[in-house]
Amino acid sequence: MLIKDYLTKLLGIQGFKIVGLEISTYKKQPAVILDIERREKRYICSVCKKEFKAAYDSSFQKVQHLRLWEYITFLRFRKYRVNCPKCGIKTEYLPFIADNHRITRSLAITTYELCKVMTVKAVSIFQGLHRETVKMIDKDFMKIGKDSRKLREIKTIGIDEISVGKRHKYWHLISSMGKKGKGEVIYVGEGRSAKDVEKFWKWFGKERAKKIEYGIMDMWKGFINSFRRHCPQAKIIFDKFHIIRHLLEALNKVRKQELKKSNQRLKNKLSGKKFILLSRLANLRGRSRESLKELLSYSSRLFKAYFLKEIFPKLWKYKSKTWALKFWNNWKNSLKWSRLRPYRAFAKMIDNHIDGILGYIECPVSLGFIEATNLKARNIIRRAYGYRDKEYMQLKIIQLCSSSLSKFQPWHVASTHYNSS
Repeated sequence: MLIKDYLTKLLGIQGFKIVGLEISTYKKQPAVILDIERREKRYICSVCKKEFKAAYDSSFQKVQHLRLWEYITFLRFRKYRVNCPKCGIKTEYLPFIADNHRITRSLAITTYELCKVMTVKAVSIFQGLHRETVKMIDKDFMKIGKDSRKLREIKTIGIDEISVGKRHKYWHLISSMGKKGKGEVIYVGEGRSAKDVEKFWKWFGKERAKKIEYGIMDMWKGFINSFRRHCPQAKIIFDKFHIIRHLLEALNKVRKQELKKSNQRLKNKLSGKKFILLSRLANLRGRSRESLKELLSYSSRLFKAYFLKEIFPKLWKYKSKTWALKFWNNWKNSLKWSRLRPYRAFAKMIDNHIDGILGYIECPVSLGFIEATNLKARNIIRRAYGYRDKEYMQLKIIQLCSSSLSKFQPWHVASTHYNSS
């Protein structure tokens, strides 16, 4: 077998063989040009996909392919036009060429896969492509991935917001939720008011909305009102981590109150101890735990506030609403003779939303997924140092916060995609 036959086999483009090889340069980088020739005279209309045995005319074309070692690789071949009775004179369809006709499909798919784990700038340098070309490829494939997902079996959705940029700009992230922590982001939109979320419901559709059984969110009125309007049959579950955050804010207010009225000795103990107080006791070790014990010994109010903070998460461990409600009433009654005003305000807020909090007992989904998604979205923005294109940023958040779209598998897809066509 000749070397050209081995290269043809490795290239793997059905119906074509390598007939020549040329070493050249491209943008001051080493490049190789592979001349390929078709084995059979068979031409397909790019519009109606009808096959013809004769061509109208032809011209040489060069498209960029996957790198051959450190060489930027091009495929050079004769491309034909067909005179289709239905469509007119059209360029022939070749399955190994990407839609933009300047690169192969293998290179486009591999570029898209690399963008999952690398920045656009890094991929453009590695592949020898223009930065805007890489972005366009990534964006087009992400749109296809987003639109091809099945949204029929969604019964639980989660809504959360993320801060974007300056001046309190927010986006809302909507996820499909499943048991055992499984879920994925299905929509990202601007704003966090009920009016802003209307675009999601229009995209999601009324039929899918009727099948929703649970909605997980924080206690933001815009999300609650929008959900109740479009899914009146569903039950609302308030996110545990947002509730705990309100409790930690109340504890910090108690710390500040004690700091204001304390003497100089206690001020020295309270200052700089914020994160020790807000941390869980189980997460403190060594000197941090000793500092906490010393701190709580100086203030009985702070001791009680910290104790109530530590036992509060037990509310989500009950399997019966009756016992969970009994625990909450006992927790709330312990505030009667205390002077913990921030805790009383917190207890009043919980009373107004207790049904949504206890709803977790009926639908024990992983509430940590929403918080993890929020963190992932922030890391995506930080990694790119911001996005100028809002649509591209939204697609990137959806992709990397969805397990079905973020799986990295470049070579398998690139080597089998057009061969199976």
